[in-house]
Amino acid sequence: MEAGTAKNVETLIETLKGNRFSPVEFVGDRGAAADLVLGMIPLEATVGAPGSTTVRQLGIVARLRERGTAVVDPLVPSDLPVEEVHRQSLRADVLLASSNALTLDGKLVNIDGVGNRVGGMIFGPRKVILVIGTNKIVRDVNEALDRIKNVIAPYHARTKGRRTPCATKGYCTDCRSPERMCNVTTIIEKKPRLTDVAIVLVGEDLGLAWQPDWPEARRERIAAAYRETRIGYRSGL
Repeated sequence: MEAGTAKNVETLIETLKGNRFSPVEFVGDRGAAADLVLGMIPLEATVGAPGSTTVRQLGIVARLRERGTAVVDPLVPSDLPVEEVHRQSLRADVLLASSNALTLDGKLVNIDGVGNRVGGMIFGPRKVILVIGTNKIVRDVNEALDRIKNVIAPYHARTKGRRTPCATKGYCTDCRSPERMCNVTTIIEKKPRLTDVAIVLVGEDLGLAWQPDWPEARRERIAAAYRETRIGYRSGL
């Protein structure tokens, strides 16, 4: 079942607003999403961009730099270790990221190896902007966790060359590997009290998310776009 239908998206927008996320916007494509996000970020703000594939696919990071906005970007060569750049992004004015999954009842489900991304979504930056393709919409938390652990994390681990059982087997074994990518799980049910969270839903497949029963051609398009976006990423988290 695909949860990201037009009818579900319409209902989901109202649910997210009821969960105190604001603003919640829907746009048809990544170009419109980039324009919208750009208008949400003050020129003088410092923006943390913790490496989200979805965000990179918008081209928004380059546009922010072109207009003179400071971006804390772990993908830019730096004398600092990549983990220190990630720590700096937690002190930015605005965090620009995505979510691994979004449930029909308005919950944001995420799994991290280190926790830098999910940490910033909860507390640190005063404003968080999450850009989420409709391919990341799922029915509920159980479906979200199953998809992330048994579809997305194994593919992500394999692409990054991680030596984890899931990278080899293609599904989660709840391993104890030091390279395990599923160390921190968060479920944001309502807007955190001291953090403004804006959500931009995009009517495109963005980032790394699919259901195993989707047509192979669609799954491969998502995977190929992900691989292309990841080229040049600094090693690290």
